[in-house]
Amino acid sequence: MKVLKIFGKILALIILVAVIGTAVMSVSPIYRFEGPSPFKGDRIYNPYADFDSTLGWKRACLHTHTRVDKGINECPYYPDVVYSDYMSYGYDILGFSNHQALTPHPVDSSLYIAIYEHGYNLFKFHLNAFGVDRVYKFDHLLPVLLSQKQFMIDRLAADGDFVQFNHPDRTLTVDRRVMEHLSGYRLIEGDSGFGESDGGEGSRLVHWDEALSAGRYVHNNINDDNHNSKAHAAIARRCSWINTPSPLWSDVRTQLLKGNFYTTRVPDFGNGDTAVKHAENLRLPKVKGIGMKNDTVFMRLDVPAAVIKVISQGGAAVDSALNTDRIAYVMSPEDPYVRMAAWYDNGTVVYTNAFARYSSGDSPYREFGHPVRWGMTILWNLMLLAVTAASVAAIVLLFAKRK
Repeated sequence: MKVLKIFGKILALIILVAVIGTAVMSVSPIYRFEGPSPFKGDRIYNPYADFDSTLGWKRACLHTHTRVDKGINECPYYPDVVYSDYMSYGYDILGFSNHQALTPHPVDSSLYIAIYEHGYNLFKFHLNAFGVDRVYKFDHLLPVLLSQKQFMIDRLAADGDFVQFNHPDRTLTVDRRVMEHLSGYRLIEGDSGFGESDGGEGSRLVHWDEALSAGRYVHNNINDDNHNSKAHAAIARRCSWINTPSPLWSDVRTQLLKGNFYTTRVPDFGNGDTAVKHAENLRLPKVKGIGMKNDTVFMRLDVPAAVIKVISQGGAAVDSALNTDRIAYVMSPEDPYVRMAAWYDNGTVVYTNAFARYSSGDSPYREFGHPVRWGMTILWNLMLLAVTAASVAAIVLLFAKRK
């Protein structure tokens, strides 16, 4: 019985300490959010207005992991090995986004991108912080509240250039309401499945369309989120193609913010045969021409696709073309935005960024207000304080000597 009592006390202590930690790491302001506000206006933003065909496209992955000496290790290989592996597949730009750690470039310091993946919470609500000079250590262990998610976006965006919303498809508690109300991030990993385990569902880009339909103008930047560059099925599966004059961050950042890039979902060519995988990755279909003339958006590919679709509000297809290398679509006043996607029979999918309506400013991107609800903020944090105090008191009682 004495052993059981000791075990019971230890278990109770673990639970109470976990409750205290969760309460302390749940502190947050509570905001009042603006709801969905679809794009409107007589102007149409063309993310490819500065497309320069003489520059071509530079292949990039801006979310991958390596082994690090300080931080959370989720990959067995150091940056030099991962970099070499990616370059062999025809990449030009690689960003090392290790968890809670900034990673120097292993080959050329001028190619360094100050980026890390923020988040160690249990719901996998992760954000890539770009252009930062330090790692923000605080996180909510259970970011259940919309306000907690918004707080973290705001905090990281204030520290650097901008924020990317990582893998919403694999993040717990992310639904339509979340996508319709969050704002302040500039990129999203719309297609974030591992391999083809999603059965192609990820190619619908549901969460990105939910954000766009709510008037949150963000660009789709899909990446491998690779944790093992030697794993055949994990490398060279999601990538972006950036129309940039150089791989330097100053140039890359400018084009990312404009949306002057497209992305590709890539099959696991070769089924384990590395030679086949390398060869196929070097001849992926590419966008040859893209842009807008008057109210007509267009795209031309170098290889005909099985189907090309034009997708608008609510993720609905408003036009399509079969077995062709091009499509053109006249945006009607009823189209708040459109984007294009091309599917190939082998599983390759090409996604463009969105053309969207706006009335003022330089683009449809808007800073949505979310003022603090001071009454709810005080109540929420007082509740957390009460939970912490009660848990501490319970620990004291638990181990108090009885007379």
